[in-house]
Amino acid sequence: EDQAHNVAFVILGGSLLWFGWSGFNGGSALAADSTAALALINSYQAAASCLVTWMMIERIFRKRWSAIGAVTGAVVGLVIITPAAGFVSTIGAFAMGIIGAMMVYPFFQFTSRIDDSLDTFPCHGISGFFGTMLTGCFAMDGGLFYGGGFKLLLAQFVASMAVAAYAAFMSTLIFLFIKFVMRTRVHKDW
Repeated sequence: EDQAHNVAFVILGGSLLWFGWSGFNGGSALAADSTAALALINSYQAAASCLVTWMMIERIFRKRWSAIGAVTGAVVGLVIITPAAGFVSTIGAFAMGIIGAMMVYPFFQFTSRIDDSLDTFPCHGISGFFGTMLTGCFAMDGGLFYGGGFKLLLAQFVASMAVAAYAAFMSTLIFLFIKFVMRTRVHKDW
């Protein structure tokens, strides 16, 4: 199993990321009003509930918990709540953190030949997708659990698929361009 080279730096990086996310989600309202306050509270609520849930899952499956797992859980919670930060209740944010941790954790267990040393895809891609879907369930205005039916959930799904297709297409174009002008892998001999 790969280990972090410097756990203290991982914790520092996660803390700085969480601090920055406060401005990212809280500032998304473009005003200092109740929506901004709700977004900030929900960001902390989801990150904290996801962190604790992640730690419990890690304890069950790995028989231990770790600081790296705690930081990962917090970042996953921040990603999950981002599309919903100003649109769900604090209880909804709490639930999104718990449900999101349970849905995303298994994706971190897959090992692949893809070079993703920071688990960027499961942390941001998978978590972002589940956060978008959970927004369709927990949104106070039109969410599935608030009597809105499946309309918002379906819209969230279609938008997520469109973004995924666009990101995959553009990433492929960028990679092919870079591959054309330079080497994309270091030789084994180096």
